[in-house]
Amino acid sequence: MKPQFELTDKYFNTCYAPLCVVGHVLREQGTLDPLLSFDVISQKKRDHSVGEKLMDAFLLILAGYPSLYLLNQHLRPDLVLAHAWGRHQLAEQSNISRVLDAFDETALTELRMISWNFWSAHSQLPAHDWRKKLVVDLDLTPLLASPRAEASTKGYLGKKMSLVAS
Repeated sequence: MKPQFELTDKYFNTCYAPLCVVGHVLREQGTLDPLLSFDVISQKKRDHSVGEKLMDAFLLILAGYPSLYLLNQHLRPDLVLAHAWGRHQLAEQSNISRVLDAFDETALTELRMISWNFWSAHSQLPAHDWRKKLVVDLDLTPLLASPRAEASTKGYLGKKMSLVAS
């Protein structure tokens, strides 16, 4: 089904338009079908299947949110986003948390297989010449943050260095 663009009398708005497009394309291509059919964990399906809850967690990661609890505040109220991903509404974060808590080694192995198949089809890593080094650059420097900084939390900073050179 091709997306249709036209005028409407309905009120809608979303600040996740790029994610709506990604969700629509992934759904149309059937890319997320293995995740949606994930049934290794047995839980009651009231409103959302286990695969749908995992897809919602994946969507939260794509949106760039660092914590699961932010799903209720930011993504779940956006019904336009949910519809673009083929859903009536996204699952509640506590239900997703219960699914993640129920993971055992078998479920994790199955999810790793789904993840590997997804990323090998959508990444350049499998084409890497493994006779050469693969450089992954991570900055783990503990930096001080202002209490007013976005997503700033009090916590362990590693070995603090003096800000003034001795």
